[in-house]
Amino acid sequence: MKKFLQSFDDYITGILSGFDRIILKGHIKHFYFNNNFYYFLSQQNIKLKDFKNYVLKVTADIKTHINHLIEKEQCYTEHLTSPKTSKEKIAQQILEENPDKIGLLCVLSVVEPCYTLTVKYNQATGKLEKRHEYRKCLHYYLYYNDRDLGLMHVRFQTWLPFTIQIYLNGKEYIKKQLAKENIEFTSYDNCITAVADLQRAQKIADQFVEKKWSKVFDHFARQVNGFLPRIEEIFNQHGYYWFIEQCEYASDVLFKDRETLEMVLPYFIEYASLCQMGENIFTFFGRKVHHRCQGEAVSDRKHYWTQGFRVKFTLDKNSLKFYDKCKVLRIETTINNAKAFKILNPNPQGKKKWLPMGKNISNLYRYAEITKKCNERYLDSLAALNRNNNLDKALEHLCHPKKSKLSKKSAKERQYGALNPLKDFNCKAFNAVMNGAYMMKGFTTKQLTDALIALNAFKREQCSNLKKLKAKVGRFIAQLRAHKIVTKLPRTHRYRVTNSGMKILSRILMFKKMDLKFC
Repeated sequence: MKKFLQSFDDYITGILSGFDRIILKGHIKHFYFNNNFYYFLSQQNIKLKDFKNYVLKVTADIKTHINHLIEKEQCYTEHLTSPKTSKEKIAQQILEENPDKIGLLCVLSVVEPCYTLTVKYNQATGKLEKRHEYRKCLHYYLYYNDRDLGLMHVRFQTWLPFTIQIYLNGKEYIKKQLAKENIEFTSYDNCITAVADLQRAQKIADQFVEKKWSKVFDHFARQVNGFLPRIEEIFNQHGYYWFIEQCEYASDVLFKDRETLEMVLPYFIEYASLCQMGENIFTFFGRKVHHRCQGEAVSDRKHYWTQGFRVKFTLDKNSLKFYDKCKVLRIETTINNAKAFKILNPNPQGKKKWLPMGKNISNLYRYAEITKKCNERYLDSLAALNRNNNLDKALEHLCHPKKSKLSKKSAKERQYGALNPLKDFNCKAFNAVMNGAYMMKGFTTKQLTDALIALNAFKREQCSNLKKLKAKVGRFIAQLRAHKIVTKLPRTHRYRVTNSGMKILSRILMFKKMDLKFC
C-alpha cells in the first residue's frame, strides 16, 4: 500500500481499512454428533413417532416467546408474504422515523427454505431415523439499532435445529465508536467519506477483532431462542457455536473530492479490464500458479445504471472488487471459501504448521490479516497508473542506446541497443514479464521463452530451434537490465521487474491496449 500512497498522495486524504459486511451462523453442534439427537429426545421423554407433535409444540412456544419480546419492546412487527421483500428497507425506514431508539427496532416474519432435522421412516431398516431435510419453515428477522454495532439483524429459524444467522457491518461499528468519542466524520451509506482523526478511526477498526464476539452473539441467541436454556441444560451448558459464513473487508481510499476520483477512476477500470487477469488474480490473493491448481480465476466488469462501474476478480469462490462511492474508492475482499487460505495451527499442543483455515469465529483475526493484505496488493498494483509522475522522460530514455555494466566482473561498460516501446515483440515481452506469477519469485530465461511462445511472439520456423530462442530472449533480458526495467535477483538466475520498470511498462501496455485500440 506504500507504493499507492506515494503515487497518489496529492489526491487523497488517507485510507481507512476495516470489516464491512459480516454474516455469521450459529449452530447447536451437539444435535449432529453421534446419537446426541436421540439422547436429547430421550431426556425430553419423546418417542420418535411423536417427534412431529413435539417439535410443533416447541415451535409454538418459541413464537409465543417472540411475541412477548415484541410486546415488551413495543416494536413494529409484520408478516411478509414473500421472502423477496426487502426487509432492510423496512428497518431503515423505521430507523429514520425513530433515529434515537436503541435496541429492538422491528420483528419481521417470513416463510423461507432451510435445512432442518426431522424423523423419517427408513424402508431398508424398517426403523424411524434422524434425517436432514431441506424444507420451508417460519423465520424471524429481528432488526436492532445496537449501541455498539449500529443497524444489524438476527435471523432465527423456528424449527429444529434452530439455526441463527447474524448480520452486522464493521463500518457501522466504526461510526458508532466515533460518535461516542465525539470525533467528527461524514458518511455516505455505509461508507465514511471524511474523518477528523483518521489514525484513531483506523485504531478503532483494528480493535474490532479483539472484542469477545462469542459472548455478544450468545446474548442475542438467548434473547430470541426461548428454548435455549433447556437445550443447554441437556447438553451440559453447550449451546451455539459461531462460524463466519461470509466476511467482507474494505479498504476505503478517501479522495479529496469527487472530481479527483472521477479523473483517475476510468484509468483504474481500463487497466483492470485490459491488463489484470489470469495469473495476476492469483497474486492478489497471495497464491502462486501451480499446475495442479483446479480453481478458476475470473475477472469481470459491470456497469450499474446510475451507479457506475464495478470491477471484480474471483478465485475459488473468494472475490476482490473495487467500485466508487461518493468520493471514496473502495477495494473490498470477500471470503466465502476459508479453506483456500492458511492459518498457523491454533492448537498450542499441536505442531506448528500451516493448515487450511476454518470458519470458527476465533479465526476472525486471521480473516482480517488475509483480506487486508489482498487489498494492499491490489492497491499497489494500481500505483503505476499515476499520470503525473514524469514518466515521459523515462519512456524517452528507452528509445536511446544505453551503456551499462551488468556484472561486477565486467572490465568495462557495454552498449545495449534502444527499445522500441510499441514494437509488437517488445509489447508481448513486456506483457509476459508483468505476469503476476513472477511478482514474488521472478522469472527465468526459460520461463520467459515459454511465455513468449505461448503469446505467438516468434515465427513458426523459429520455434523449431529452442536454443537460438533462449539466446535471443537472454539478449533481450540483458537489454531490459541495461535500461533498468528488470533486475537480477542475488545468487540466482532469476529476474524481476523493478518498481520504476513496473510504472514504465504499465504505461506502455495501457497506451498500447487502450489508447491505440481506436486507431
